[in-house]
Amino acid sequence: MSSRAKGKRQRERERRQRRELRRIELREGIGRAAPGQPAMANARSAADPICGVASPTIDPTLLWYIARTKPRMGERALQALQAADVVTYQPRTSEVVVRRGRRVVRRKPMLLRTVFIGVADANHLDEAKAAHGVAELVCYPVADASTEGNIGGMVLKPARLDADVLQRFVGRIAQGEIVEPVGIKVGQSVIVREGPFASFPAVVNAILANDRLGVAVSLFGRPSPVELGIAEVQPL
Repeated sequence: MSSRAKGKRQRERERRQRRELRRIELREGIGRAAPGQPAMANARSAADPICGVASPTIDPTLLWYIARTKPRMGERALQALQAADVVTYQPRTSEVVVRRGRRVVRRKPMLLRTVFIGVADANHLDEAKAAHGVAELVCYPVADASTEGNIGGMVLKPARLDADVLQRFVGRIAQGEIVEPVGIKVGQSVIVREGPFASFPAVVNAILANDRLGVAVSLFGRPSPVELGIAEVQPL
């Protein structure tokens, strides 16, 4: 066998091993730290809220504002902000999709083109505003009192957020986030795919934490409550 063929087989084995490791991590609820999570020693961004973990910490020593990104440039804007040493927090929502019996978690921003940013001072805020992909800062109108004698008018000032209020908001998102499977709803009829009740019809009674479902399995014409994993049922 040629060295090229051996190398190809080795890469295939490594890919299979990585896929199996990811499946084990998802099944056990273990996840690798995403870029920006506080679990990483060199992270500068607050963690995205993920169901089942503690909420990220909002640094009270920073000045917090709301930035809006340009259309279809959300990820580039986050990268540019982090490169400028700006701490970012973007609330995200999660949904679980079952594909061929495998659990896949999809995450997407909860607020369209919106990211919370933490900066050290006014100059740092100007750097964040000029970052690639950032469209504007959320502002509010105030009376212009910059120079005496000016004609009275209104100017826009970046809206600064209270760190304590933002922390409570972040905590509520992390604690209250419910990861719901796509295509499976309460009251829906399903077929059990695995286990002692395989091939039995059932009805979903509740969507539980940790990718579990409460279903009523039809046994001898009577519904029996059973708790199953999301990948153990197939929607009808």
